[in-house]
Amino acid sequence: MKRNVWSGWNLVVAVAAGALVAGSGACGGDDGDPDPGPTDAGTQTDAGTDGGTQAPAEEGRALAASNGGLIVVGSTEANLATTSVDVLVRRYTATGDLDTTFGTQGSVVVDFEGPATGAISGEREQADRADTVAVLADGSLLVAGFAQGGATSDSRDFAVVKLTPSGQLDTSFNKTGRSRLHFGADGSVDFRGAVHRILPMADGRFYVGGFLTKSDGLDEDFALIRYKADGSLDTTFTSAGSPAGSWIGGAYTNAESVQGIAIQGTSIVIGGGDDFAAVRIRPAGNQDLTFGTSGLAKSVGGRAHAMVARPGGGFLLAGERQDVKVGGTGYGVMKLVAYTAEGKPDVTFGPEGVREFTAPEDVLDVVNVSGLAIQADGKILVYANVRAKPALFRFQANGDLDTAFGTGGVVRWPETQLTLPLFIRPTTGPKLVVSGDTAFVTDANIYTPGFFPGPARLLLKSTGL
Repeated sequence: MKRNVWSGWNLVVAVAAGALVAGSGACGGDDGDPDPGPTDAGTQTDAGTDGGTQAPAEEGRALAASNGGLIVVGSTEANLATTSVDVLVRRYTATGDLDTTFGTQGSVVVDFEGPATGAISGEREQADRADTVAVLADGSLLVAGFAQGGATSDSRDFAVVKLTPSGQLDTSFNKTGRSRLHFGADGSVDFRGAVHRILPMADGRFYVGGFLTKSDGLDEDFALIRYKADGSLDTTFTSAGSPAGSWIGGAYTNAESVQGIAIQGTSIVIGGGDDFAAVRIRPAGNQDLTFGTSGLAKSVGGRAHAMVARPGGGFLLAGERQDVKVGGTGYGVMKLVAYTAEGKPDVTFGPEGVREFTAPEDVLDVVNVSGLAIQADGKILVYANVRAKPALFRFQANGDLDTAFGTGGVVRWPETQLTLPLFIRPTTGPKLVVSGDTAFVTDANIYTPGFFPGPARLLLKSTGL
């Protein structure tokens, strides 16, 4: 099933020697689809604290619970003139304040080096960005995303940072606390990739998953890399046609991007992208062709933005399918796909394992899904962007809307004017966080109770990320 498209390409692990400086300020920003191309990093926003001086634009991309508070990762323009856009890591306390014991006054900014500007269709390049974070058992952090790979192209390298629990670069990790994985010959700008998920293992090794494509971005393919605890590639993880330390998928659909990683025994299941694709990789690095149909599970139509393991085995993917006709009009609708542990459609969840939601009308025009969690009782939480508004859905374990939740199974917030379904919405007005079984919401620094399972805490302020 796998097509050998990466044969002969080299991987280079480079030590990044960029700067580590303090972050600051209120946030703003924009984003596109889950695997966006270069974007305008946003306009400066008025911090409103010192006579109208402007704070650097910032963008929150992912989060994790840490030390009783919350770690948020993304990007910042704090050093735009010198190092362009840099990785941002910030920690908040349980009361929503910056944790000033972390990094420099609560923030860590990491530069992977590279040109500050470059011509890509007249847009400023987004140099470095974090898209995912994992908290290890000792409280240290793995942060991953991409680093700009070239001055005049949209080349992007896989980037991983390891921080100590106090927010310092962990120099036991690749000697600098940073690891940069370049695809292609040294200095080439042929490929574009990004990490979207991290899965730490009990022995200290970890997987990162994302996508890899030619720099034209026309076809994205699954990419799974295994690292040793010290930040070096685990070259015992091998697959025919892929560089040592990696498994690079063939062109199963137009675009595959790892939006979820789950461990299954000694194997790893990854999923996401077009046609709700999922594959299983054995611990040695070869694809398990007994999974799904000839090694691939898929449900034709739409794109998966998130994946989680289901209690008792199996996997759930959530995303959207566009141009679904409802009353003669085309809409984007939410699509959930359930697979068994062996990658077969779980027909107990719905016909061919699929549930699509065209009613009530309030669920139509789903653009994106960025939050997916299964509660301890089996109920499913999905956070999505519906008509440019954040919406939280709760479903029964069988895929039915839980009408006891919110209004008809949905909790909605006011217009945000942005089509980014982030866990954290960096705009004025309400922000929503879903982390495991716990959800958090803020509105003008006032906690809104009454909808969510788990303990209720205010974590984010409207003046923060």
